[in-house]
Amino acid sequence: MNRARAVIILLVISITNSFAQGNLNRYSEPKINPFRQFLSKFTVSGSIGYGVTFHSHEISGVGIIQNPNSVPLIFDNTFVVTDSISVTYSNWVTTPVVLRNIPIDTSSFLLGTDSIPVTFRAKGTNIPINVSVHYTFDRYRIGGGFSFEPYSIGSYSPNEFKDQLQSFKTDFNISSYLRWYFMLGGEVFHTKRNMIVVDAKVGTYKLQKKYFNPDLIRKGVFFNLGVRLEHSLSEYVKVYLRPSVEFKNYTVTIPESGYSITHNMPAFYTNIGLTWRLPDRNKCPISNCHTQINHHHGRNNYRSRVHPFWKWQDPDYGQNYPKLLRYKGKNKRKISPY
Repeated sequence: MNRARAVIILLVISITNSFAQGNLNRYSEPKINPFRQFLSKFTVSGSIGYGVTFHSHEISGVGIIQNPNSVPLIFDNTFVVTDSISVTYSNWVTTPVVLRNIPIDTSSFLLGTDSIPVTFRAKGTNIPINVSVHYTFDRYRIGGGFSFEPYSIGSYSPNEFKDQLQSFKTDFNISSYLRWYFMLGGEVFHTKRNMIVVDAKVGTYKLQKKYFNPDLIRKGVFFNLGVRLEHSLSEYVKVYLRPSVEFKNYTVTIPESGYSITHNMPAFYTNIGLTWRLPDRNKCPISNCHTQINHHHGRNNYRSRVHPFWKWQDPDYGQNYPKLLRYKGKNKRKISPY
């Protein structure tokens, strides 16, 4: 009987302790704002870079006339050619211009491109300025962005008949794109400080109306594939380098004809940038608190207030300042640097 009573008493004590421990854990659990934790999954990125675009287009199925001291002109070679050509076209890269009654003489070079297509190529330079936002879940990212991209195009040169056909330039020195894009990426390598991310951007772009006639141009989407090499300055701030390749094109319709020219613009870019995300907990509100890691005050959990944003906010021992003060700069020559 005494043994049964002792077992019951021990069981009651055990249940009481378990209940008390559960209540203690519930009330001692750190309090972090769940909405702030959700917002901390979003990252804002900004970058600037340099790009090289390889412009090219093929002229085929029409005629080309090259007169001295003139740019090459294209025309419909199904018409009979006499001492002049009634309708020709120039400036077919941006906004085609109709030129009428172009004379033909012994110095003119005429070429039919039905059997010998001619490709014109030019190299352009770009300065992409990007702003984007992405949401991170597990190892993956999804988001979108906007960019403004000034660019210039060099001279277009033919791949055939280089001695007979002259090079030509567009009617502008500098123009610009506006872009909007969707982004998807994933981490393929990750350490505490460094990360490699492969991502892709798909979107549309807008050409400057001042130089490109939107009524004559049909654009496709652009596709950009890149690798982001990220280095963490802290849990919330990173710098990165992103080399990438891009593919896009547009088609210009020649007025008063059914002819169109597709302009291909593959490009290579290198961007450098900075990323920032909202910290998942507030900074410690106590002005004289010198705690250097995440810590509690009551039920609330805070990050340290002593570190600048470019330093680790919840560092391991010696992580932010691995070199002792006595070994820095002129202190190395002092007997007592402290």
